[in-house]
Amino acid sequence: MNAQRHDRPIPILVIGSDRRGSRVIPLALLALCFALDLMALPPAFVHNDEAHGAIVLIYNLPDTLRAVARDSHPPLYYVLLWGWLRLVPHPFALKFVSVFFALPALALVYRLVKAAAGRRTAALAMLLLGLNPLFFALATIGRMYSMAIAWSALGAWQALRGRDRAWLLSAWGLTLTHFYGAFFLPAQRLLIRGPRSWFREALLLSLAVLPVILWSIGALSPSLAHTVRTLTRIPIRPTPIEVLANLMGALGIGIGADGLLGWVGAMLTAIGIGAAISARTRRLGLAMAIPIGIGLALATRFPFYAARYFSPVLPFYVWMLAAGWSRRWQRILTPLFLISGVYGIGRTWAVYGNAPIYVEAQRELYATLHALAHPTDRLVFHGYWNQAEMALFYPETRPRLRSLEDLASSGAPLREPTWLIGVTFFQELYRPVAEALARQGPFDRHAWYPMAEIFRFIPWPDSLPWQPLPIRFEDGIRLEAVALPDRVAEPRGSVRIGLRWQAERPVARRYVVFAHLWDAEGRYRAGTDREPVPPTAAWEAGLPITQTIAISVPPFLPAGRYRVVVGMYEPVGSGWRRLRTETGEDAVPIGLVEIRPLLEESPRPGRALPNGITILESQAWRTEIDGTPRWRVHLVWRADRPIADDTHRLLLRFPDGTIGAMTPPEGWFPGARSAGENVAEIWEWKEPLTPGRYQVFWEGGGDFALLTFRVPPDGYRWNYDWIFLNRLPW
Repeated sequence: MNAQRHDRPIPILVIGSDRRGSRVIPLALLALCFALDLMALPPAFVHNDEAHGAIVLIYNLPDTLRAVARDSHPPLYYVLLWGWLRLVPHPFALKFVSVFFALPALALVYRLVKAAAGRRTAALAMLLLGLNPLFFALATIGRMYSMAIAWSALGAWQALRGRDRAWLLSAWGLTLTHFYGAFFLPAQRLLIRGPRSWFREALLLSLAVLPVILWSIGALSPSLAHTVRTLTRIPIRPTPIEVLANLMGALGIGIGADGLLGWVGAMLTAIGIGAAISARTRRLGLAMAIPIGIGLALATRFPFYAARYFSPVLPFYVWMLAAGWSRRWQRILTPLFLISGVYGIGRTWAVYGNAPIYVEAQRELYATLHALAHPTDRLVFHGYWNQAEMALFYPETRPRLRSLEDLASSGAPLREPTWLIGVTFFQELYRPVAEALARQGPFDRHAWYPMAEIFRFIPWPDSLPWQPLPIRFEDGIRLEAVALPDRVAEPRGSVRIGLRWQAERPVARRYVVFAHLWDAEGRYRAGTDREPVPPTAAWEAGLPITQTIAISVPPFLPAGRYRVVVGMYEPVGSGWRRLRTETGEDAVPIGLVEIRPLLEESPRPGRALPNGITILESQAWRTEIDGTPRWRVHLVWRADRPIADDTHRLLLRFPDGTIGAMTPPEGWFPGARSAGENVAEIWEWKEPLTPGRYQVFWEGGGDFALLTFRVPPDGYRWNYDWIFLNRLPW
């Protein structure tokens, strides 16, 4: 390793430290790019893919490393994130890591190009990188790519200077940040000019990949299997030529482009590279071609298609443009590239401001779980990334979050209310667990969201206080006894009901059992419908059938006493006809339940309104519930003083100034509120909304503006991996 070198690297231009003016331009460019990235950093918008980094919030460090090993990345970025997010557990902090590493990436590109081609060329390269729309996107998305770009620039600089030991450290950083970084190591070694010892080069490259090889012994196989299994479910099968076009389009116009602009960006990139090819940049072009060629070859076998995978090529790319363009080409292409970059950055910024439906639906799912789950409920996630995102957006829920693997491996019986959140791509993995939980207790909530299915299972007591209640329905069906173990409940809790049925004779039809909560005025406030198991058409005469049902208590239900009523109806071909009893009733009261107000142990701060309430949370989401598109407003508030009759409603102001009343949650009616009571509500607007700016107001004791949201233009579709699929109507 210490053999005498017979070659020298490219001469380094040494500038005296007394020339302070030489630092003004790079520092100004650095400040400009940092300010641009920081201003564009969207604190609320977190893509489902980038929120994957939040897994560090749900695991200790060894378990984080094991989780990363099962996924598709080396550990260095996640180890850093593990420590950082424990200090600042916030979505903004997750994304700030990318902005932070964009700074050394820019500075190192300047030092690299300055060492090879001088200060003026280095300033141009730095400007081209800072205003490159792909670099901007990677610097404002919470992933490891800006960190990989910084390692790539550092490694190229150390190779250019002939500092092999320092180069080894940067090579370890790059390969332990992203697997694909290993293909850039030969490209970096190509930067050394003059004769070299091939044995020495082979030894250096072997040492450079040794740490990632050791990591890959246990990680690469499951990581590759996970990546292939996940990406093969995405309907994108690009050829290597298309992968190259996608990369060039992203380099030219960024990820905020649609298909047409993507091709324009690809053409601009091709022109820029073509104009930069010369005898001076031939070696640099080869250094770019090696990792890109390997990536294109991998694309023939594996579904690796995203431009971001090639991110470590950016230092080589801007270096080649800045150093390879002649003065004539610089005058022509520099303005074109800067205009294209600024325009691409603006489009990416606009994309962030119009978050995709998929991302919004996921956030709305977490907001719903936060609003509906009781503070003692357990939340079990099939997708650990969903578990991580819940921990990121709602840190207070972290102690109650569990993974599906933990639940399945423990084999413990159902002892507490448990939410199961499954990823619909993989129903075959979580449905058996759902069926096992259903055998231990009923579920009182079930809904479909985009990419998710949710249940809440309620544990059943070992013994029940059965009370005889002989009620005879039509078709020879008798209700023999009932059990109400929950005489007292809270909002977000559950009311469990046991029913013992018996058929006097075989039943020809299938009936569904309903259980409702009625208030003192006889109004429906909450309920659930469940078909008995086995169905009534399979009941044998004289054989007792025990059915367990749970009613989810809405988070807005006022305190008071409510009647529990049950009955049966025929769901098919009868207009939901209810069965009647011998006395003509179609709903049988079986007992009373007292609902107590839900009070916080330590009141949270919020926005106090003059009408005596405090707004704790207010958010608007566009989503799909059971396949139906909707706009929903989540509202959590606290009564600061007793309210005799809470009659508030939410109003929606349209862009043209007209006002419409939103639909309250099912079972919502005015009622009394206790001082300190917490109320969670989800209001809906069920009609389509045209693009524009909307405001939501609280009407009750005065009119108060709660929030503002924007509806994106129609036809909006965005995929930050594959820009040619985008449809952006502006």
